[in-house]
Amino acid sequence: VYGNAFLAMPAFAYTFCTALSVSVLKVLHPVRPQQPVVFFSPTYLRTLDRFWKRRGLKEVRLSSGFILISTALELCESVHVYGFWPFGTDLQDKPVPYHYYDQLSPHRYMHAMPEEFVRLLQLHSKGALTLHLQPCSSDNL
Repeated sequence: VYGNAFLAMPAFAYTFCTALSVSVLKVLHPVRPQQPVVFFSPTYLRTLDRFWKRRGLKEVRLSSGFILISTALELCESVHVYGFWPFGTDLQDKPVPYHYYDQLSPHRYMHAMPEEFVRLLQLHSKGALTLHLQPCSSDNL
């Protein structure tokens, strides 16, 4: 559906990511050789981590979603964020999975999702991005 959009992989973010990212690349390339795959630079990821920690974000590591949002803010004129919700239920009190693709719960010592969400709300209030909390309707398209 996204055509040949870039696939960003955190190959050098943490040791456990390297082999997995390379495996994805090896499987994907024969099937979709035209699909551009990019690996985040370890230097960029360290710099991004320091940037947010200096601004009070206290967590072991940034979530992949927060890394991508931060990168989008650097590269795009307009950033819209949907699906970044750190709570177990939505505004209508319906259950919300942590990931859309599995039933895993967040690792409570790894990510500080509510803290990241507060930063996104701050960026939204300053006009740096648009945070969408409700499902999109056909009127919004």
